[in-house]
Amino acid sequence: MKNKKQNQEIQQNGITDNLAQWIKNNKNAVIAVMITVIILGGIVALVENLREKSYQNQWSQLFMAEMAVANGGDATSYAPLEQFANRYKTKPAGVYANFVLGTALTQQGDYLKAEVFYNEALKYANEEFGAMIFNALIANTLEQGAFDRTVSLADDFLAKHPMHFSTPQVNLYKALALELSGKTEDAKAIYKTLEEDYPQTYYAAVAAAKLAPAPAPEQEPQKADKKVAKK
Repeated sequence: MKNKKQNQEIQQNGITDNLAQWIKNNKNAVIAVMITVIILGGIVALVENLREKSYQNQWSQLFMAEMAVANGGDATSYAPLEQFANRYKTKPAGVYANFVLGTALTQQGDYLKAEVFYNEALKYANEEFGAMIFNALIANTLEQGAFDRTVSLADDFLAKHPMHFSTPQVNLYKALALELSGKTEDAKAIYKTLEEDYPQTYYAAVAAAKLAPAPAPEQEPQKADKKVAKK
């Protein structure tokens, strides 16, 4: 056992000696490799630093463009934000810019143009932000009065994001679209689910109000006939 251990130590020492000799014989090559690694590390760090500065610059430009919209309010004030969104549409800042444009135009009542920006944002958004944009797009479609398309979009959302926190909101949009398109029984089924699955929430309160029987119309009190007294 002792001899075996000694043999292993001799082999390890031999490998170490051979490695040291190889490094000595190839000193210039080893130094060149080390310098290359250091340079590559520096390049990576520089690229990351430049990328970070680029991102910071993008978000700074986005902030200024948003301020122009907030301070202006007319169509011309949207131009800087639209230009920014088009320039950086594949970047996170550009995605957010398109979302902001869609939201601002929805609030202005320009639903069709808002839909264009929402769809552009959806092309490059990550999954989580994409779900938020999708939610806004469904609300926008409902505001347009496109009820069948609202139901279709809601079904698409629920299939892709069954456990998302905005699921009850999307179900409410779907129920409203069904109700407004005359499919009251389908709408009631969703209202009942919202009331049962999300008690003590805004969604349950809306659902309960929708399911409550309509109050009977008030009847006007009958007026007593006035008899004209004969003189």
